[in-house]
Amino acid sequence: MSDSVNYETLWSGSWNDTTRYGPACRHRRRIVAALVRRQPHATILDVGCGDGSLLAELGQRGIRGRLSGAELSEQALEIARGRLPDATFERLDLNTQTPSGIYDVVVLSEVLEHIEKDEDALGRLSRCARAVVISVPGGPADKVDTQYGHFRNYAGRLLPEKMEKAGFEVVWFRRWGFPFYELVQRTLHLSADASQNLTSGRFGPLQRAVAAVLHAVFFFNLLPFGSQVFAVGRSRVLR
Repeated sequence: MSDSVNYETLWSGSWNDTTRYGPACRHRRRIVAALVRRQPHATILDVGCGDGSLLAELGQRGIRGRLSGAELSEQALEIARGRLPDATFERLDLNTQTPSGIYDVVVLSEVLEHIEKDEDALGRLSRCARAVVISVPGGPADKVDTQYGHFRNYAGRLLPEKMEKAGFEVVWFRRWGFPFYELVQRTLHLSADASQNLTSGRFGPLQRAVAAVLHAVFFFNLLPFGSQVFAVGRSRVLR
C-alpha cells in the first residue's frame, strides 16, 4: 500500500463514521453481500476488512459462514475484533503476503487500488480463494484518490483483464453509480479539502441526515453504468 498514507491514523477515528454512515460505503456493502451470497460461502475472508463493517453486515444479512478478516492496520483490527468476537483476524500486507488458509470467498472491497503490484496480489489470492468478490473505483483518478493512497483507478475493462491474467475466470462484472453517486462524487472531488471535511471525522446530526438522504437516493442508480466497479472471479487454480 502507498507509504504516503498513514492508515493507523485514519483508523484511529477519521474513517469510522464514514464507513458506518457513508451512503457509498453502505451501498457497496449491500452489493458485495449480494454477490457473496451467490457463491458457495462456508468460509469467507474479507481482505482489507478495516473496522469489520462488511463482515458485520454479512452476518446481519443472514449470510452464514465462518467469517475471517485480514487487515494491515492494527488499529482497525482492534476495532474489528471488539465488534466481531466470533470472527478470526490476521494482520496482512497484501503487497507481499498471502492469507493463511483456503477460503470459499475472498472479498477485496476498495483494497486493490491501494496495492502497487495488484496483479501479483491477485495471483497469490488465486491460490487461496475459490472465488473473489471485488469492488474498486473505476472513474478518472484525481487528487482525492491520490490523497487516499490509490495507485490507480480501474477504467474500462482493466479490472477483469487483470483478474484473468492473475488466474481467475471472471463470471460477473458490472458498473454502478449513475447518475446520483456520480454527481455527488464529482461535486466532492472539485475540492480535496471539501471532500475531507464532508466524508471524514465524526458525523454530526446534519452529516448523518444528509448521508441518510443520499443513501435513499442511491437506490435509484442504474446498473451497469457508473464509476464504481464490481466483479466476481473464480480461481482456475482451485477447483
